[in-house]
Amino acid sequence: MTQLLVSVRSAIEAEAALSGGADWIDIKEPTRGSLGAAEPHVWREIVQTVEQRAPVSIALGEISDGAGAWGPDTFRGASMVKYGLAKLSDCTDWMSIASTAYDRVPDSCSRVAVYYADEERARCPPLADVVQWSKRISASAILIDTFVKDGRTLFDFLSIDQLAAATQQIRAIGAIAACGGSLTKLHFAAAIVAGADVLAVRGAVCNGRRTSAIDQQLVRQLKATMNSFDGESNVSQACAT
Repeated sequence: MTQLLVSVRSAIEAEAALSGGADWIDIKEPTRGSLGAAEPHVWREIVQTVEQRAPVSIALGEISDGAGAWGPDTFRGASMVKYGLAKLSDCTDWMSIASTAYDRVPDSCSRVAVYYADEERARCPPLADVVQWSKRISASAILIDTFVKDGRTLFDFLSIDQLAAATQQIRAIGAIAACGGSLTKLHFAAAIVAGADVLAVRGAVCNGRRTSAIDQQLVRQLKATMNSFDGESNVSQACAT
């Protein structure tokens, strides 16, 4: 069953997301970019609010912007953490640079690698290299996202077949395939068919823009939509065997 991850920026939003049926809570500050890091006190407030009702992941920003400087105490209470790889494609030793950032993550946290589908705009490494490097840091998941939030979605950069090939690469190394990138309920069926294990959203469950507040009812509606597509996908697969 595909799971729903909702990115939140406050304890109030976390409660709304959980009440709406979110399986995962992700902490980030949307005004700071695709993986914008919130302030540490916000992380602590959200972790306390969630109270282990769901796994909590934390976005820590782009390594190229110095995000790897976070200390180990920063991650207390988090299940997973992730850094972005934007602007690293021109660095021949980007794997070592990125690995150093993840070396600061305590063993209590799982590591999530991130690939930006708008690869040229993000100037990030190609998917095959990210997957290869993910094994080096023992990543438990790889998130396929978009770097620039300008209304274009994941499917403006990847076809369903390309996304399916990507999720297969990710699963082949034993990692979870998560998909974000300004997804709405119109994209859920395609992402599920393509093999996404987790669908990551924010703007789709906000009242307005992605910087607006999370709406519990929108989360509930999106979760119901996702579950209905999941059921149809399972039926289709059963009929094909």
